[in-house]
Amino acid sequence: VPKDKAVKRFLVRNMVEQAAIRDINDASVYEGAYPLPKLYVKMQYCISCAIHSHVVRVRSRVNRRVRDPPPRFRFQKDAPKPGQPGAKAPGTAAPAIKK
Repeated sequence: VPKDKAVKRFLVRNMVEQAAIRDINDASVYEGAYPLPKLYVKMQYCISCAIHSHVVRVRSRVNRRVRDPPPRFRFQKDAPKPGQPGAKAPGTAAPAIKK
């Protein structure tokens, strides 16, 4: 697969699974939690393998040409949560101001 065509994902995982971490902490002599190393792997998939392993989604023939990254949704501190008082229901417009 050409390097520019490959789907690249950077994978960061704990080197030890969670159940084994608990066993290591129980058997450890040190009181403080020992920071276990992480595993850093750069995965490169061909398009068909990335779709098969659900790394990317299938796109229509027209949208396959779009190379822009998908929009990122930023966390907003002041935005009310859905279902809370002050939150707008989806599809409702703001009230019009009369003069």
